[in-house]
Amino acid sequence: MTRLFKITVNGREYDVAVLEVTPGTTQTASSAAFAPTESVPSGGAPASVRVPNPVAATASAATAGDEVAQMGGVIVQVNVKVGQTVAAGDSLLVLEAMKMKNHLLASRAGTVTRVLVAAGDVVEGGQPVLTIQ
Repeated sequence: MTRLFKITVNGREYDVAVLEVTPGTTQTASSAAFAPTESVPSGGAPASVRVPNPVAATASAATAGDEVAQMGGVIVQVNVKVGQTVAAGDSLLVLEAMKMKNHLLASRAGTVTRVLVAAGDVVEGGQPVLTIQ
């Protein structure tokens, strides 16, 4: 379902349309749903807004061996380095979301081959953050 919102950015108001996706549902979106749109801010010239599809971007980026962020937030601490051996259940990093700190735990034992984030990075749910082989 598409919902309409009014947002204010740097003191300028914009009308935006947002596709609502609820947990547990599968989304199949046409490219038109995420194509650049044009809206007229109150008291200003038209502004072009591109709305990416974060679900498709993050889901397609994950590969075998990737550990992914379970929710969107900010990485506050990375506890592992490339080449480090980890056991299933080890804390890989700390993600802050909604003022709560969440530990991402290793889903399996192995060696860290890639670390894709650093402290301070903003991530989305489903985004790959590191790889264990």
